[in-house]
Amino acid sequence: MMPPDFPSLDTWILAGQSNMQGVGLLSEALSPDDRVWAFSMAGKWEPAQDPLHPLWLSCQPVHQELRRPNLPPEQQGLSNEELHKLSTAVCGAGLGLSFGKAMADALGTPVGLLPAAHGGTSLDQWSPSLKEHGGHSLYGAMLQSVKAAGAPLRGLLWYQGESDALADQGQTYGERLAAWITALREDLGLPDLPVLLVQLGNFVSTDRGTEHAWDLVREALAELPMQVPFTAVTTAADLPLNDIIHVDAGGLIRLGRRLARQALHLAGHAEYASGPVLQSLEPATWPNGLATVRVHCSGLTGAWHPEKIFGFSTWTGAGEPHPSLSVVSASPDPNDPAVIRVLLTVTPGDPALAEARLGYGLGLDPCCNAVDDADMPLCSFLPRPLDWKR
Repeated sequence: MMPPDFPSLDTWILAGQSNMQGVGLLSEALSPDDRVWAFSMAGKWEPAQDPLHPLWLSCQPVHQELRRPNLPPEQQGLSNEELHKLSTAVCGAGLGLSFGKAMADALGTPVGLLPAAHGGTSLDQWSPSLKEHGGHSLYGAMLQSVKAAGAPLRGLLWYQGESDALADQGQTYGERLAAWITALREDLGLPDLPVLLVQLGNFVSTDRGTEHAWDLVREALAELPMQVPFTAVTTAADLPLNDIIHVDAGGLIRLGRRLARQALHLAGHAEYASGPVLQSLEPATWPNGLATVRVHCSGLTGAWHPEKIFGFSTWTGAGEPHPSLSVVSASPDPNDPAVIRVLLTVTPGDPALAEARLGYGLGLDPCCNAVDDADMPLCSFLPRPLDWKR
């Protein structure tokens, strides 16, 4: 079976680890749409339907080779078909269908998806240096699938980084991902290939040892579009979870729509804004022991929501919670609803103010909720200096 309008079918790669693979409840998955097609992991075109990443049925051996060594003893003797049924009995809903439907709605043409993600994988496991291993490497398998699919490649969606949020990996993640994108574009012969990135969602854990590395990976993803052309980023940090680390089906549906809006923006559709991009922080002290920081962003659609915004925090220059500056509240500015006004307590004349910083969406499991009229979120950002007006 071939998709309609196959010679002009815009196709998008879905790559990364488990949150791109999709671990949402299948009972909450979107229904198939005859405008959205997938080049399945079995190597054939078919109407897209969750789960889009049935790894045990993949024609690319890397997906079984990575998983079999980690099976519990009682599953070692099971066939690939039996393991597929076990692994997809409950979960497997992802963001691909949502993205495809939103693109088809906007463009009025069918959309192709090329699932290539694999849960628990690091950026090193996606290394272009492994492409000579073909289907025995993630990168090589992805390139082989692109060639076999035969449809025009329009871009790549990337949700990965949890496995790199480690003390020795987080610091270099942005540099390594930029090099990866460059290599992919060269190998595909598509120097302007759009790459849409997802900033890491939440991780409910009592182990705070990786917290800073998690923030570093989030920051690297947020900063990448300023360094690498034809890229964009949105965040999953405000989305609900299905377990301690996986975005639930409803959250993935929202995330797919966010990525579609960014794809349309990069393609030059002016009616779709980029999504919020932090531009500046404008602090000012008041004589009554309070202060404000007005958060300015570009790329908004309409105004900020909700009325009570959570996720802002104050820090010292040394990266510690600020001892005397606390967030009271945050909300859309009544004089300009496209600006967030953060209200702070302040001790007038406190020398610690000089080094104060404001961050958003920090930590493994932040509570942050700032979105615009199009449900496009403010990405997490590391503490930024505040230049006080006195």
